[in-house]
Amino acid sequence: MAQKPMGMHPEDIKAALRKMFGSLAAFSVMIGRDSRAVSKTIATPGYSVPIEREIAKALKVAVKVIWPDRYHSDGTPVSFVVPRIPTALRGSAHRQNEVAA
Repeated sequence: MAQKPMGMHPEDIKAALRKMFGSLAAFSVMIGRDSRAVSKTIATPGYSVPIEREIAKALKVAVKVIWPDRYHSDGTPVSFVVPRIPTALRGSAHRQNEVAA
């Protein structure tokens, strides 16, 4: 069975940022984001790639070292968006005899 790539633990990321900036909210505001943006980014894969890059830059570590499961080996982010498959019938399928009601 393949093992999940290990990166930094979320609490280690938070601790490092708190040591440098005092709080996650202070770091969020410093980079011009909402006060909860950094904590949401750490907790939620795919929440904000630009904030992940800001965190990596502040910690002086590559983004894929911090979150190897969120990035491909070439450094591009993994898409966490689920493709939408339409489930509704097309207009002509609603009519039995192809005549409008």
